[in-house]
Amino acid sequence: MLRNLVVKDYALIESLSVDFSKGLNVITGETGAGKSIVIDALSMVLGNRGNKSNIRLGSNKMIVQGLFDITDQPDLLEKCEAFGVTIEEGQLILTRELDEHGRNLCRANGLIITVAQLKNLGESLMDIHGQHEHQSLFQRDNHRQLLDAFGGETSRKYLEEAAFYAHKLKTLKIQIDDLETNERELEREKETLQFEMNEIEKAQLEIGEDERLEDEKRILENRERLFSNINGAYERLNGENPGQNSIMDALGLLQENFSEVTKIDSSFNSKLEQLNGVFSELEGLTFEIRKYLEDMEFNLGDLDEIEGRLALISRMKRKYGNDISEILAYAVDTNERLITLLNRDENLQSYYRDYQENEKKYISAGKHLHQLRLKSGKVLKSSLEKELRELAMEKVQVEISVDYDPQRMTARGQDVVEFLISVNPGQPPKPLGKIASGGEISRIMLSIKSIFGNMDAIETMVFDEIDTGISGRTAQVVAEKIQALSATPPNGRQIICITHLPQIAAMADQHFMVEKHTGESSVDVSFLPLDEKGKKEELARMLGGAKVTQKTWDHAQEMLELSQKIKKDKKRE
Repeated sequence: MLRNLVVKDYALIESLSVDFSKGLNVITGETGAGKSIVIDALSMVLGNRGNKSNIRLGSNKMIVQGLFDITDQPDLLEKCEAFGVTIEEGQLILTRELDEHGRNLCRANGLIITVAQLKNLGESLMDIHGQHEHQSLFQRDNHRQLLDAFGGETSRKYLEEAAFYAHKLKTLKIQIDDLETNERELEREKETLQFEMNEIEKAQLEIGEDERLEDEKRILENRERLFSNINGAYERLNGENPGQNSIMDALGLLQENFSEVTKIDSSFNSKLEQLNGVFSELEGLTFEIRKYLEDMEFNLGDLDEIEGRLALISRMKRKYGNDISEILAYAVDTNERLITLLNRDENLQSYYRDYQENEKKYISAGKHLHQLRLKSGKVLKSSLEKELRELAMEKVQVEISVDYDPQRMTARGQDVVEFLISVNPGQPPKPLGKIASGGEISRIMLSIKSIFGNMDAIETMVFDEIDTGISGRTAQVVAEKIQALSATPPNGRQIICITHLPQIAAMADQHFMVEKHTGESSVDVSFLPLDEKGKKEELARMLGGAKVTQKTWDHAQEMLELSQKIKKDKKRE
């Protein structure tokens, strides 16, 4: 539920903070006052498209922030947890900034999130319906979604089955088509794969082999300098040359000196131990250097062999991968593909059997779905006709067409679903798009919302002038239905409604009036919550237009009293 909305530098709004409550929140005002701007800003903070052209003149960015109470929405709490958003006391604060360069900055409880994540959260928070939303009723696939939603948990189960088997059939069809390609092409592919496998196997590559060979090559190419330096080091350590004092001999003499000193001063014992350790380590180093010299081989053939091997590995890398690991992985994939082609006929038969088995299961799920849709369609038809008759469409006739097409294979089954309607007696039902009246479309949308109200988990609904084209007695019925929708059990819901109908405004639990103020060089919009006196004044304006008479005042008072009585009677029910 939306608790508070903050808007800064959005279109005509410089700064605005509005507190909303549960129940019916009505927004009224003169045409062009900026009523829909608030809904547009709210839509933006829910992740819908933002337009930098809406930044208030003179500002470089706009900010919209919404405070939501999600205590009773476990699914939404799980989404927040998945996004890493910490929730305290059930509060979720969504913030969105859009600057003059079109850059978005979105936050959820202070954590930066993407626009996609913001939209994901927004879809579970509010359901916004404006005049443009009526167009969704003209889209046939939306009719199927409505009918399936009406089918409840059973419908969801069959839809999941249909989607599962449709995906398996699609995968199997790709595998079958792959193996049914041109025979010559397959033979050429087999020959190529076999050649590649033979070449890789013959190379007998080992991971890390190229690095080891590069090290050996470097040693052989620098063997003379290597021998000269190692031999020189050995001679300095061991004193092989005549007249050269070795390091080991010098250390031996130093040991004798320290040994004599310790006989006089015992504090030199530790220093003698250090010297003995150095002598021991150098003795070991001398042994290792001598062994290295003895093992060195200077076979010119070794270098040629190593260079040849590295050249082979380089060619293999150019053909099969950036390194030996990738080459060996390529070999595994190539071998699997080769086995598949060598066993083509056997695999094809296996795929055919799998396809037939999954097709039977898909068709079974599709037929169950078809029967459920027929059954749900009858109930939904009756419910829609009842709702529409209450909205002064007494002669309405609804038909929910569910056509089964055995050739149709989709993740949603094999049906084509369409809502058809006739509003005049004697005329056959036609697609909704053929209905010209905006008022009739508004009533159909409201009827659908009334039917699905108890099934919808979203706590907040927004109606942006959904009452277009409605007046008189019908307007009163619409008002009562919207109010009833806001009181949907068990705990009621929040409805935010922009309206031009006084009948709806009179039903408000909270009433806001939007005014536009034009100065010499700027325009601003205010959002004023009305008390009882203010409600009456606004109702009188809506009823009387430019001139408010005593009769208009009395009518406004009468409407407020009637709305209170209707709400009390509904509560008793």
